[in-house]
Amino acid sequence: MLTLVLLLALLIVLVVMVVTRRHLGRLASLATLLAAMLGLIVMQDSGLLPTKPLPTPAIHP
Repeated sequence: MLTLVLLLALLIVLVVMVVTRRHLGRLASLATLLAAMLGLIVMQDSGLLPTKPLPTPAIHP
């Protein structure tokens, strides 16, 4: 769900950049932030980001 919202927001920002051609610096920064967040979500979903291993509970016989 979050991925779809971020993707929709990125597309809206890109359309606003093309249509209005105003505040391009700010819109480009926002588009970069949204794209980076999407990239991190995709990388985490595919297992490419390293994570800390969870400690395994000690099993006593």
